[in-house]
Amino acid sequence: MVPYKPCSPKTISTIFETIASIVQIVDALQTDQVDRVDKSTATSLADGDAMLIKGGDRIPHDMGHPMADPWIHTNAYILHDTSCWKDLNLKFVISCYRDWKMIASKTAHSERILEFFLAKCSKIVQDALNTWDKDKDGMIENDGFADQTYDVWKMTGTSAYCGSLWIGALTSYIEMCKQAGAPSEEHQEKLNEAYAAYIKKLWNGKFFKFDELSENSRIVMADQLCGFWALKTMDEQVKIEDDMIKSALDTIFKYNVQMHDNGKCGAVNGFLTSESVDGSSIQSEEVWAGITYALSAMMIEKGMDEQAFKTSEGLFNTIWTRYPLQYQTPEAITSDGMYRALGYMRPLSIWAIQHALDKRTK
Repeated sequence: MVPYKPCSPKTISTIFETIASIVQIVDALQTDQVDRVDKSTATSLADGDAMLIKGGDRIPHDMGHPMADPWIHTNAYILHDTSCWKDLNLKFVISCYRDWKMIASKTAHSERILEFFLAKCSKIVQDALNTWDKDKDGMIENDGFADQTYDVWKMTGTSAYCGSLWIGALTSYIEMCKQAGAPSEEHQEKLNEAYAAYIKKLWNGKFFKFDELSENSRIVMADQLCGFWALKTMDEQVKIEDDMIKSALDTIFKYNVQMHDNGKCGAVNGFLTSESVDGSSIQSEEVWAGITYALSAMMIEKGMDEQAFKTSEGLFNTIWTRYPLQYQTPEAITSDGMYRALGYMRPLSIWAIQHALDKRTK
């Protein structure tokens, strides 16, 4: 057996959804770690392969185990080699631009901070194009294993979740280039290609498919619009028809919210159009509090207030009344009260709801 200490629940991947509450500090923490390399190795618990603890040009999964040497020894998580994860680096690029636009652009050090972020993000974006866009259509692909924060839910080819994050990251990078006076035409072409590939591969007339596998075509994923939500929080343009976004949100509300536990538990991560919860993984069967609140915020961004508050109300009542977990909101919960990871960070995305409402009065 390989000894394994559970890492802190405050992992980098979960910070993304909490940006409305901690935007001032998050990217300073991450940029310190991008270039750092830890050549020690560990054995992946998922496949038994040896893996480098921390490679260069990669955001770490976490800052280390609290009972070891946090900051010095990062990536206590060893289920997968997270250097292969598609979402960590992309969320970092989006967060850099969001941090700069919302906070740093208003400071005396605006230009210096932008240049610093841009230097880090340039390497990340180029590496993603070289490594993850295998068919050279401008859109990245997942590798057929759980190579993202849903770490037991496999994605193959272009996926709605990671694909939307890629579009969000490219958009954020281009905007940083424009603000810094750096050339962005080549990446703008890639962004246009990415949009076209994303729609061609995944849009089915009602929602964006989970990934490219035909056997997954019936899965409605609650988090399919993640990258577009991030752009909306910054008032950046999403070049997908508004009717398509609203159709996807309506579909998520119909299946993942209303058909799951009669709408009393928030948005389940995966629901089949055959009207049952997706049982392909543990995580597809769960409601993730942070995703439900972020989804509600996206609905508010699109003027769907009634659906938004019905979605978040179900989760809130489940946590506070049905299964009293007040002040210890879990990462995940099921309709029968099974939960895990109490006091998790991702549910701080509830503040994104307030952010979306506040934007209406500014």
